[in-house]
Formats: sequence, C-alpha cells, structure tokens
Amino acid sequence: MTLNRADVLRRIDAAFPADPVVLTLGGTAREMIAVAGRRPNHLVNLDAMGQTVGVALGLALGLRDRRVVAVEGDGSLLMGLSVLSTAGYLKPDNLVVLLLDNGVYLATGGQPTAAADADLVAMALACGWAGGREVRTGQELAAALDWARGTPGPLLVRVHIGTAQIPTGYFLEDPAILAEDFRRWLRSPAGGDASP
Repeated sequence: MTLNRADVLRRIDAAFPADPVVLTLGGTAREMIAVAGRRPNHLVNLDAMGQTVGVALGLALGLRDRRVVAVEGDGSLLMGLSVLSTAGYLKPDNLVVLLLDNGVYLATGGQPTAAADADLVAMALACGWAGGREVRTGQELAAALDWARGTPGPLLVRVHIGTAQIPTGYFLEDPAILAEDFRRWLRSPAGGDASP
C-alpha cells in the first residue's frame, strides 16, 4: 500500500516534536499545518522551491547542538540538487533530510519529475553524506525515523509517497513574518536558547 503524505507528515511531526523543521512549500506545508497545526519549531519555506535543504543546512551549521530536519519534495530537491554536494562537503552531523517523493509536480498539474530515474540516496552517499535510506512502507518509515533521530548525519531518507492530497486551506503568510516567528522560537527556552 502506498504511503500517504498527510500520514507521513503526522509521523514526522511526532518524531521531531521539539527540533527545528524546515518545510518545503506548497501542499507539504499546508498538509503539515492541517495535521499538526501551526508549530513554532516549523519554518515554512514559502515561495522558495529548491532552497529548503539549503536553509536547513545553514541552520544545521549554526545549531550544532540540535538536530535539524528538512522536509523536502522530489521536484524541489532536483531544482537545487547541488546542495547534496555542499552538505556532503560540510558534513553537518545534525542534518536530516526527509525527501517526500511522489514523482510529480503535484501543485502544477501532476507533471512527472525526473526523480523516477534518479537514485537520490546514492547521489547523496556519493557526495559524502553519512547515510541514506529508501522507504516504501509504514514499517520502513518507523525504522527510518528512529534511525534518523539517533544516527550522525548528514542523512537522506527518501520516502516514496502517493499523490493523494487532503483538503487544506490556503497558506499565504508573509515569509518575513514566518522567519521572525521561527527566530523567536529558536531564541526562546523552548527552542533551546535561554539568552535574551
């Protein structure tokens, strides 16, 4: 049975409830908000396709004592594929990329991405990443999330999902406000920083 994106997102939120999570744009962000609510540790990366992993990489380099999670889509990763070599070169051991691969650009009509013909885990490993996994079942997802919480990175977990979507409202927040809310959380005791 094909994994459903909303269910996968619910499990990601449960696995990383207090860690910085950078969410890719579009349906992924909207569905995460629908299943988990607005979370202060979630940075929604609006209008920045291809940059989600780069943003998470920067956070991982600056927050060495925290696990940083990127939730990325296959089309968006392919748009910024050079980030695999950059992360492999810099080797932040606290970076986890959860790649939700539905094989299409769902937001623009379902055109296929090139992901079906690309071994993205092998690419990451060839670029010097510490580990990678392919996930196709709920059991594999549970094991991969446990592994990602406790294994030094950088790690890439490619989660194969279907194209089913749940109904969601629009999410049209100002990216500057989203960034400021996330920064406030990072500077708060809940975000791990008690300094003013």
